[in-house]
Amino acid sequence: MKPFLLLFLFSIPIFSTAQKDTTLLEGDLVTFTIQADRIQPSSLRQPYAVSTYKATELQETRQQLSLQEYVSHIPGLFSLNANNYAQDLRISMRGFGARSAFGIRGIKLIVDGIPETTPDGQGQVDNLNLGIIERVEVLKGSASALYGNASGGVINIQTISLIDSNFLSFRPTIGAFGLQQYQLKGGLANEKQQLIGHIAHTRTDGYRVQSGLQSTNLNLRFRQQLNKNANLRLQFNFVDSPIADDPGSLNLEAVETDRRQARDRNVLFQTGEAIQHWKTGATYQTILRKYAIKSYGFFAQRNFEGRLPFENGGWIDLNRNYFGQGLNVERFGLFRGAEYYIHLGYDWAVQRDDRQRFRNLEGTRGEVTLDQLEQFSNLGLYALGDWEWNNWHINLGLRYDWNWIGVDENIGDRDENINLTAFNPSIGINYYWFNNWSVFGSYRSSFETPTLSELSANPTNEGGFNENLDAQEADNFELGVKYQGRAGLGFELTAFRVLTTNDLVPFELADFPDRTFFRNAGETVRNGVEANMSYIFSPKWQASLSYTLSDFRYVAYNLPNADFSGRELPGIPKHLASFLLTHQAKDGLLLRTQLRYLGDFFAEDANQVQIDDTWIADLSLAYPFSLPALRLQPFIGINNLFDVRYFDNVRINAFGNRYYEPAAGLNIYGGIKFQLH
Repeated sequence: MKPFLLLFLFSIPIFSTAQKDTTLLEGDLVTFTIQADRIQPSSLRQPYAVSTYKATELQETRQQLSLQEYVSHIPGLFSLNANNYAQDLRISMRGFGARSAFGIRGIKLIVDGIPETTPDGQGQVDNLNLGIIERVEVLKGSASALYGNASGGVINIQTISLIDSNFLSFRPTIGAFGLQQYQLKGGLANEKQQLIGHIAHTRTDGYRVQSGLQSTNLNLRFRQQLNKNANLRLQFNFVDSPIADDPGSLNLEAVETDRRQARDRNVLFQTGEAIQHWKTGATYQTILRKYAIKSYGFFAQRNFEGRLPFENGGWIDLNRNYFGQGLNVERFGLFRGAEYYIHLGYDWAVQRDDRQRFRNLEGTRGEVTLDQLEQFSNLGLYALGDWEWNNWHINLGLRYDWNWIGVDENIGDRDENINLTAFNPSIGINYYWFNNWSVFGSYRSSFETPTLSELSANPTNEGGFNENLDAQEADNFELGVKYQGRAGLGFELTAFRVLTTNDLVPFELADFPDRTFFRNAGETVRNGVEANMSYIFSPKWQASLSYTLSDFRYVAYNLPNADFSGRELPGIPKHLASFLLTHQAKDGLLLRTQLRYLGDFFAEDANQVQIDDTWIADLSLAYPFSLPALRLQPFIGINNLFDVRYFDNVRINAFGNRYYEPAAGLNIYGGIKFQLH
């Protein structure tokens, strides 16, 4: 590993792009755009569907246990599994990511300018402190011309980066099901340097039997301003989670008997996971005349121990190292009255998984059943261009990716190598008129390789890769209109059509109970509409309504004993809506209430098992007040205000009709934030 560590150190960024923040309604997810001396185009000028969440003081009313709290109002995005801490949040956008058995698939995660998604397309947010999120930007639809593999959508998370003065705060929270959370956050700043730190400790028993969590998370960020055009940013995060239990899924009869029970086999085999994860990264940025150059570098290590509810191979020991580096150069200027920006760059990343499986002897590790080294390497070269002329904004992108995948099996002496390449173009056009309106259209493509964990889940052989899996490909077309009025009214309406081939779909087998495998499922067509409208009644009150229509179907999906052509894709509601009302007084009451509608959807490919629709309401409020040298902010929140019975997660194509993971009923949390000033 030392040669690779040295390579990483010598590849630490030396130049990067300056980027300017924007307002709540002006989310721009194209992070390669140079900001330099011009104003970043508002959302009206963006040729793609982009949604933005920007943190305000209202963030302190949130429970801060899951990223779902921050993205549940964004149209086109659907999430499940917020409360099974062993499986992590499952997010889908336009159908991408719905297949995930655990974690996030098919969607690129970026945190503070550095990829959080591994080269093979796996992502997780269990190492992110939610209390320091400043901004979440979501680009919906295929984006492989920008970010390569597993870019069916992009979630760009930015944590607190700039502070005006030194501060220190402490935020304890208690709640239902034994929740205890303690957050300590602080910052030091002068004219050229800033240091921000955050540590959080969380523990809970969970709603169901065997669904507890213990986790400690540390994040550090340092910023050095070298001159007016250059700065260095360093980041480090570490998470230690010795307990994240998995209560498993139930059939409907078991749910009706006792919603809080764990599956008996999960209790018997003591299912769950333990992780230790650390990551360090750096960016360095500058602008040189008409050129801006951006580079990043990172190194991460993840040690994972998981226990599954079966004996043979039911104990997983995974040690992962992944690292990468990227660089892009941009030229900007004027040509015959048009502003142009030309970007050339590359991304390079390597992932190495040392995967072992042992027998799970009812919670005790037995003899080894699988021992193999897996590697996924990626190199992507891209060229991007932006042109603005009068009321027109045009964006073009081209990217070529090489992916090298290999496995070296220590048991059985078997080696396999897979080479996958992909070429992805994109084009977006926006026309802006009447100062308040714009229309846009785009075409983008994407590809998604199977992850190493999916390849290693081999139903034909205990070891090696499942050679029958191919990469999934997609073409995304969208047409939309945007409006931002001076009276505080704004809306965006987008219609899209996505065509995919070789969809990656999860399934289970009777011969291998409780194990998840994957197969390619022919072709799909995904038609949909995403809409969002917001209105600012006054400086204190704001309301927002979002709606998503998802008509996603298999065009061709043939199995030896079944034909699912024409059936709806499981795991995705056809109708999804959210109403959000907020009140934020400058020195008074903070209130946030959200009502969500989750339409019905199917739990399996045959469309024989339907999950009923449901309404879910949440309410939270706080009232800050100040004492000499101290600001206090007590807060309280109620989740599932109407005590609705619904499912926190649905396991797609589960064997034995065990689709259901019940969600908690009405539950309350509260605490107080102390901040020195």
